Amino acid sequence: MVSRLLCVGDIHTKTWIIDEVEKIIDNYDTVVFVGDYADDWGTDGLESIDTWHKLYTLQQKYSGKVKLVLGNHDFIYVNRTPSLQSGYNPVTQLAVNSPANRYLKDWLLSLPIVLEEEGITFSHAGIAKGWDGTYEMSDIWQDCSPIWVRPSFGEYVQIPQVFGHTPSATCWEVCPEIYCIDTFSTFSDGSPIGDQTLLEININKNGDRKYSKVKI
Repeated sequence: MVSRLLCVGDIHTKTWIIDEVEKIIDNYDTVVFVGDYADDWGTDGLESIDTWHKLYTLQQKYSGKVKLVLGNHDFIYVNRTPSLQSGYNPVTQLAVNSPANRYLKDWLLSLPIVLEEEGITFSHAGIAKGWDGTYEMSDIWQDCSPIWVRPSFGEYVQIPQVFGHTPSATCWEVCPEIYCIDTFSTFSDGSPIGDQTLLEININKNGDRKYSKVKI
């Protein structure tokens, strides 16, 4: 084995996931979170701030190992978007723009929308054929962008990639070596949609990738 990666789906203010990941972080060379750290059903607006802070701290502690991309629920608080969306909380908006949280806003603005690690492309929603590869607001804030596309309305580029965004019963292979891992999202009553698994990727010396689910 040459490299071992752990991929974490949308956590939506569930900070216990971060705690559980840190318990096993030494087992991995790279840990990638695929966005949507903010907002959840019935949560206080400041819980998103707490979650961003905890992820910021984790990345600082494990510099070079912990990677993150922006999700649509994070993007909306640090960019002027054409529209709002479900889950948007004005308290979170006010808090992230306060002087005390300037470091969090700067950090969020520094996170990529698309990230490549070990020949695998990570984004929040996936890389679809309809996206032209640019990051202008008109290209990002539309259905086939890397923060919005879903398996039901986009054809994915046939490259190894991992994303969340679409709540799923488990980590699943949409197409060969294309995985959706949004297993922590819940229904409005708080009951789980998915099985709360993570995706582990083991890469051997020949560059072959083995994908498996991990329960925390």
